[in-house]
Amino acid sequence: MISFLHFFRGFSVLLLVVLLSACASGESPLVRSGFKADYIVVQKHDRVLSLWANGKIIKSYPILALGADPVGHKRQEGDERTPEGRYYINEKHESKNFQKFLEISYPNEEDKRLAKTRHVQAGGNVGIHGDRGGWDGFIQRFDGSWTDGCLTLRNSDVEEVYGLVSVGTPIWIKP
Repeated sequence: MISFLHFFRGFSVLLLVVLLSACASGESPLVRSGFKADYIVVQKHDRVLSLWANGKIIKSYPILALGADPVGHKRQEGDERTPEGRYYINEKHESKNFQKFLEISYPNEEDKRLAKTRHVQAGGNVGIHGDRGGWDGFIQRFDGSWTDGCLTLRNSDVEEVYGLVSVGTPIWIKP
């Protein structure tokens, strides 16, 4: 007859192997499930990015940094503001400096029109990305407004969002 202690040891080892293999895969259970978000909502004031599906928040992530001048809508290239409004994810790719990059469709036609009336460039290359990692990334976590308009997430969070969001996913950036 197997003693309780032997059973407990065997069960503990089995549980440890299962947990370690899940961690080693590098993907969250949500990503492995094949789930995809219907849309993204960003609350700049609260510094939260939420993934939505079927009218419900599926998961929320803290935003580490916004544009260096985070209040208000991006008006032109170089103003260091994060845009506000309705856009979509128009590209996803690896990033040497920021882990992953999910490009937002800024500027849209209205942004371009407004920039043209002010005789300025609207800018572009705004997206969701990870932090710089290492010492630079550590320091920047204490300065929540250092980007040129992008939204910065923890590297582990941007990895997960990258797997849960498809090109074409709508994003609504609120003040």
